[in-house]
Amino acid sequence: MKKPLVLAGIAILTLALGVNPLWAAGKSEKAASAASSSAIQPPSSPYKYSLAGGSVGGNFYLMGGGLAQTINKHLPQYFLFTAETTGGSTANITMLQSGEAELGIVMTSALSEAVRGEAPWTKGVKHTKLRGAVPLYPSWLTLVTLKNSGIKTLKDLNGKRVGLGSKGAALDSIFRQFLQDQGIVPAQIHNDGHGATAVALGNGVIEAALHFSYPPFAAIAELESTKDLFFIPLTQAEQDALVKTYDFYSRGGLPAGSYKGITEEVRGVSEWNMLATSVDVPEDLVYLIVKTLFENQADMLAVHSSSKFIAPEYEANFNIPLHAGAVRYLREKGVAVPAALIPPEYKGK
Repeated sequence: MKKPLVLAGIAILTLALGVNPLWAAGKSEKAASAASSSAIQPPSSPYKYSLAGGSVGGNFYLMGGGLAQTINKHLPQYFLFTAETTGGSTANITMLQSGEAELGIVMTSALSEAVRGEAPWTKGVKHTKLRGAVPLYPSWLTLVTLKNSGIKTLKDLNGKRVGLGSKGAALDSIFRQFLQDQGIVPAQIHNDGHGATAVALGNGVIEAALHFSYPPFAAIAELESTKDLFFIPLTQAEQDALVKTYDFYSRGGLPAGSYKGITEEVRGVSEWNMLATSVDVPEDLVYLIVKTLFENQADMLAVHSSSKFIAPEYEANFNIPLHAGAVRYLREKGVAVPAALIPPEYKGK
């Protein structure tokens, strides 16, 4: 699969695929899109669907509510989506695979583990029903500690109490292994949601926390209002090792200004957060959802600034095949979709 690129989606599509980066559709394309949409007859009553988001206080939770509201607002004859409070990526993927949810917010790392079926949380199940719908936003590795902790490098986590997010999530399984590969043995690994992990850091329960987020993450910003924080950079060798080992990570440091304590980029890695769906959801319906979210981006920008990445040029960052409905919309707009992202069930030209 193509390695996800945080801010190079436009370059991928414009240079490799020859796509217009401004997405200025001609009158004929707009007419074709309108005709295609109008041909999809609404059901006798709206479909009561679920969108799996995240835990209260997190970005998945916020984005999940906004996505559901946007779809319901623009497609009231078709859908009545409920945003579900969940444990995050791995829980959402399980719900998509089982049919408990029709849409779910997921990280590319969890998608990679899901399709392989090798991580403990997958219980050996290869999640073959997963399909890509809409790119949401990138997130950056954030390694944070209290400024007076004495921790300055990843190696300094040896013998320390470290928070790795929710138990069994992709971050937990990946960084348990990565720390081990780097010869780092924490005294304790603390597992909880990102918000609770930040609180644990502030209370001295743990000495450092690792998570992926789009800054400023509310819990970290809140902690920074009362504590002096230090954001731990990776070395070049550590960054190289992560990118080489895990193809869903890209080189990309936590940007300067992400938090008041960051005056220059903090070397690290990044990955994408995506809206995924199931192959079992009909093509017409996913087409309508994808079209609505791309063409009403302003609604999501009112929810969170990260929604600026909800744009077709970032679809190439998926590391699973797209849903046939998504491919249909992209091709309708004249986008050449990479062969690796076209699902076997897609029957269009």
